[in-house]
Parts: sequence; C-alpha cells; structure tokens
Amino acid sequence: MFGLMPAFSRMALFALAVLVMVAQISASAGAAAAAAAEPLNKRQLQITLNGATPTADSGFGISLDNDDSNDSPTKTSSESKPSSSGSSNGQPGRIVMKTPPRSVESPLFEIASKVKLQWDYDDNMKKPPSKITIRGQMPEGYTQPGTTKPLYWYIAQNVSASGKAYTWDTITQSPPGYTLREGTGYKLFIIDSDIGWDNSTHVYPGRLFQFMLPFSMYNSRYAQTNDGVPKNYNPNAASRPKIARASVLVAAAIVFLL
Repeated sequence: MFGLMPAFSRMALFALAVLVMVAQISASAGAAAAAAAEPLNKRQLQITLNGATPTADSGFGISLDNDDSNDSPTKTSSESKPSSSGSSNGQPGRIVMKTPPRSVESPLFEIASKVKLQWDYDDNMKKPPSKITIRGQMPEGYTQPGTTKPLYWYIAQNVSASGKAYTWDTITQSPPGYTLREGTGYKLFIIDSDIGWDNSTHVYPGRLFQFMLPFSMYNSRYAQTNDGVPKNYNPNAASRPKIARASVLVAAAIVFLL
C-alpha cells in the first residue's frame, strides 16, 4: 500500500507518527515529574516547620526556623495557681485590733500596768500564724548602744497565737536596762514568728504582714493627788448641795443694788 502512495504522502504520515510518539512521551514524563515533586514539597514543608505537622489543636502554634521567639501556646499548669494557703487577690493578711479598739489611732498605756491586747484578722488571712512575736520600740532619741539604730526590745517571743490575744506586763517586759517613761513615740509590732522579723514586711499572699501600733505611755498619779478620798469614790455620781431659794434671791438683790 505504501508503495503505491506518492513520496510526499509517506513523509506526512511519518511526521504525524513522530508527533504522536513525542506527545505520549511528554505526558508520561510530566506525570512522573509531578509524582516525584509531591513528596519533595512535603519534605520541604516539614523541614521548614521543624518537623511539626499542623493540626486542629496546634494550628498556628508552630515556630518557624527563622523565628527565634517561642510562640507555642502553653497550658496553665496547676502549679501556677494560688495554693489554698494563698489569698486569691495576692494580698497579705493583716491584723485588725479589737483591744485597744482600732478607732484609737495612738492609745495610752499606763506605766507599771498590764496591757491587754486582742485582735482579729482581715479576710485576706488564709494561713494565720501559729506563733507570734511582739516587739516594742522606744521613742526617737533612744538608740542601740554604739549605733544610731532604733532601740527595740522583745515583749513576747514565739508565743501561741491561737487565742489572738496577749497581756503585756509593762514591769517585767520592759526594755532591759531602760525604764519606760511618759511620752509619745512608742511603737508595738506583731509579726508571724515563722516569717521572722527581717521578712515581716515582705508580701506573702494570705500570710501575716507586719503590724505596727503607735502608742504613748503615761504614769498615773492617782495615789499622790487623791489622798483622803474615800475608796471607790465616783465624782460623776456625787450629790450636789441644795441651795435655798431665798439665799439665791438675796444674793441677786445685792448684786442688783451694787
């Protein structure tokens, strides 16, 4: 058959067959290239994302190689939550005085007497102290020997705080080598013994913050100025002498005539 066809027709058919073969070879090569390229792109993506595969949970929480910061979200652990002994608002506990009443900003304590102290705690106190220490400070001008530091002394040390009360004997619990004198400028401190004096002004949520009460001392002179006064005499209940009405009228007339 091909022998009867002109030479031009045979060349045209040969060229058409070559074009068909080239098209088939190109299609096969393209499919192979696409198949080879797909895993390569996946490997490149995994390398770029530090090997992490985005999921519904991680999503945008992936750090890229060119980002030095760590943007990965972290879940809040139970350790970062306030413990049961801590205040929910981060505030320390504080003392609220009952005796002397808190309305008296600077109470008067009598020298050579027994001073009753009674207190409660505010709502921020989550872990009340089991033991307390009470310190006194002398007024300005009294310093520790050889220094310019204020003069402190212990009124009570490591005593039970369960009763939230203490009685201070101003005779036996006065500063060693010194005498309590009349005047202002005294201070009384109550601290948690477990926290200690040096840390008593640090904020520990839910625990006692240092309490300070300014006070004055006075010396009662009742015995010296009331000699001869009956015992249990109450000047507010004493009866007043009755004055005759006539005497009042006579006195008024004399004043008028003068």
